[in-house]
Amino acid sequence: MPGSRPNAYKTGNLKSRVMNLAQTSIYQVKIQPPPAVRAFMSGRLRDVNYSDDGENIELLCHETALPGTSFSTHEVTNDYAGSREKMAYRRQYDETIDMTFYVDKEYNVIEFFEGWVDWISGYNKRTPIAGDTREMYRSGAATYRMNYPETYKAPIYLTKFEKNLSEQQMVYEFVDAFPLNLISMPVSYAQSEVLKLSVSFSYTRYVRYRSSENLLKHYGLHFNPPLKGNPPGEDIF
Repeated sequence: MPGSRPNAYKTGNLKSRVMNLAQTSIYQVKIQPPPAVRAFMSGRLRDVNYSDDGENIELLCHETALPGTSFSTHEVTNDYAGSREKMAYRRQYDETIDMTFYVDKEYNVIEFFEGWVDWISGYNKRTPIAGDTREMYRSGAATYRMNYPETYKAPIYLTKFEKNLSEQQMVYEFVDAFPLNLISMPVSYAQSEVLKLSVSFSYTRYVRYRSSENLLKHYGLHFNPPLKGNPPGEDIF
């Protein structure tokens, strides 16, 4: 039968195929909060300047995961043959992606995501007492009227590449993303470790495409995703 016998490979060909494997430790994220959130962070309510800290926070992303997908299926049973067949009728996405960040000594990582959450929560709705957001927490002046989704949702980009930055990269764009959950950070007098903040982002779906852009030449170590449309030289999947 065709295909019943294993193929014979030369050692040289086998080595080139087996050794050409992607690594888990080479990736980069790009987080671009909407203009309203960035203005809120840079304004009188927050101490974080996104233009100064945004890229630093992205570089502190310690761990994340490439997204998964699945199908919703309907099962059809053949009563005569006794077989069951599944048919896909809807594609489903994970809907959340988790990222873990190292916390810097100035706590800008915490301030950055707390500021984003504050905006979503609507703390900007009333003028804070003495111009300080913390007084809103203490006085109960916070209204908890959530801001509109279009003001706090934004794309997040996850780029997977290898050591040779001039080769193809795989880009995942998470559509309508926003921080859904800031995981509590344990501290202890026991063995000291680097403080980490884990953030769970909600998103609607992801778009995956390949980029032939030379990251080393064009962006250095920073990946700047397209704001509109698809950049030249990219294949969309």
